[in-house]
Amino acid sequence: MQPSDNQLFKLFVIEDNRTESMLLQLALSEIKHLHIQTFSTAGQLLEHLSEQPDIVLVDLILPDMSGVELIKKIRAFNPHIRVVVVSAQRDMDVLAEVQALGVFNYLVKSEMCLTYLHQVISELIILLQHYRTQKV
Repeated sequence: MQPSDNQLFKLFVIEDNRTESMLLQLALSEIKHLHIQTFSTAGQLLEHLSEQPDIVLVDLILPDMSGVELIKKIRAFNPHIRVVVVSAQRDMDVLAEVQALGVFNYLVKSEMCLTYLHQVISELIILLQHYRTQKV
């Protein structure tokens, strides 16, 4: 039995590296009730923002816009969209700036990143499910 639309959660992934995008998608594909859509540029993602994703996975280094600027645009569009950053960026000033924007989590790309990301998104889905049941 397929979950209904109100049980599905939309996850937008922005990653310009095709291999890393496929790995992210593969790592998250086992999570139930999750619909994943990938984008390689910020512009593409912004064009689809009206589809109201529940979660956006953001890389900070993108070809057409900085990840920080993209996060600001996402937050301005809908402050309830949960943003998770997955980036190779380790600069503490950037990390502080991103945290100030209210991201849900920040993961540095590493060997264990995909395992930890799976855990973070799974826990976020549980949290979002709880919020949805509270609204009903």
